[in-house]
Amino acid sequence: MTLTSEVFIQATETAPAIQARAVVRTGQQQLLAALRPKVALLTELELGADAREAALAALTDFCTGSVRRHLNATDQALYAPAADSPETRLLIRALRTTATALDQDIEALARTDNAHRAKTIAQSIEAHLATHLAVEQAVLLPALLALPGIEPAALAADFTTLLDGGRLDRPAVLDVGRVVTDG
Repeated sequence: MTLTSEVFIQATETAPAIQARAVVRTGQQQLLAALRPKVALLTELELGADAREAALAALTDFCTGSVRRHLNATDQALYAPAADSPETRLLIRALRTTATALDQDIEALARTDNAHRAKTIAQSIEAHLATHLAVEQAVLLPALLALPGIEPAALAADFTTLLDGGRLDRPAVLDVGRVVTDG
């Protein structure tokens, strides 16, 4: 007999896949909500030199911290489980390519001392990140959650753990490729 707690109607809020998508969406929304005012402060206001430097420092700290942590959490919790599946392999490759481009923009932002260049990079980071997260939400998550063997609750928990600065417990990998025997 099936326990009631194990029965989910697929399109309801109690379905594990819906809950996992909500967890990821919330993380994405929080990231963008925190990023946008920092970008706007640097790009939309005519700030004095000291205020502009402070705005650039705050944006750079946020990007090198929170944005990179989010990209890492997404890679480990969402991309890794889908990377070897034929259905999602190319999508993961494309998302990792855009994540690398975002990371390069973050590095360029951290290194620039040119105010105009900083504005351009900040706008690029915001636009590319918003697009990147939209693709994750609209394309990756439905494909990932449809893969056999994927546990939505575990994905959401791993994602949250990594966003909060935690680490995932990974089993030790044994290399059994070169086992020497006496025979």
